[in-house]
Amino acid sequence: MAESDRTEYVTRADSTPLDDLTGTAFAHLDVRTLVSDARQGSEKVMVGRTVYPGGGGTHEHHLHPDAEEVVIVMSGRGWHRVGDKYYAIGPGDVVFVPVNTAHSAGSIGPEEMVILWVLGGVPSLERAGYQSVPEIPGIPTG
Repeated sequence: MAESDRTEYVTRADSTPLDDLTGTAFAHLDVRTLVSDARQGSEKVMVGRTVYPGGGGTHEHHLHPDAEEVVIVMSGRGWHRVGDKYYAIGPGDVVFVPVNTAHSAGSIGPEEMVILWVLGGVPSLERAGYQSVPEIPGIPTG
């Protein structure tokens, strides 16, 4: 895409349509793609926002064989599992997930948790790759 064809340099999550994730492990979450190859012609990065509902909203444990991921917590509280370690996360926290590393996340408490996520090195989920992996029991709840 030529630079002159890019018309969207500022993206607002609240006016971006929900991603259609019907039939996936993320269908119950509010996920919106904010920056991607399809949207702005990005070549090396993808950015999205996910809202986890309060009361323990989560998604399946997975990895991306071809992308790093950075998660930035905007509001709410939760946990993020990277490999076999769990971390309590809250507003302002940044989580780094190396390439090909299993990870998952979820909210804790009644408040929804809002995160921004960045896939590094790829402009789309398809290019990042996605593999569901078995999860070890014991998700923290408080």
